[in-house]
Amino acid sequence: MIKQFIDYLIRKYFLHKNEELPAFLLQKLFHQGEYLPFTGSSLKIRLMACMANDIVINSKKSILEFGSGISTIIIARLIKLNNLNATIVSIDESQEWILVLKNILKKEGLEHIVTFIYCPTVKSNELLKCFEYDSTILSEQLSKLTFDSVLIDGPIAWSSDKRISRVANIKFFINNLSENFTIFVDDTNRKGEKILVKELKKQLNINPTILDPTFVSFSKGTIFSYAI
Repeated sequence: MIKQFIDYLIRKYFLHKNEELPAFLLQKLFHQGEYLPFTGSSLKIRLMACMANDIVINSKKSILEFGSGISTIIIARLIKLNNLNATIVSIDESQEWILVLKNILKKEGLEHIVTFIYCPTVKSNELLKCFEYDSTILSEQLSKLTFDSVLIDGPIAWSSDKRISRVANIKFFINNLSENFTIFVDDTNRKGEKILVKELKKQLNINPTILDPTFVSFSKGTIFSYAI
């Protein structure tokens, strides 16, 4: 109980301090195009900065993103700004949200960098309290691709009937990882994502790196430090 209370205080009163340096570092990426709406559901700036560092420092070329959003735009801008040989595959269950992001990317000449996959969620036959991405769509789309960077921030998993939905993502990329890879997991302060982290640790045989009380990463191979 004491640890939970301390974690609560950190999240409520102090975590915004961890965003100041990352916000400064990503300032150019946030403001080089049109205004990006930042909400409570947006990926933390610090996580985006760690991911941006990893992409640049470790020459990541093939990025898989579960849950499209501001991170999609920021990473696409980074790839263009640094003239990187990299692409993004971004998966989301909302076709309307994908269209919003596509319009932003098109205005900025970034549409060629991102491939969106619209994939609705269906009730899982394997996991309780889980609505997973439709495997009949996603398995076929991803089967021949290899990824060296993965971000898990979708599908929606905040309600009790979808609590462990992100655990189901593992099967879509576990056999499609490059020799050197990094996996970022958001919202790891929640019960469902804690289960996800445990399962990734088991299947990858790698201990997670705790970057923040709310997100972790897994890395394998020759990887230079990307943490802020």
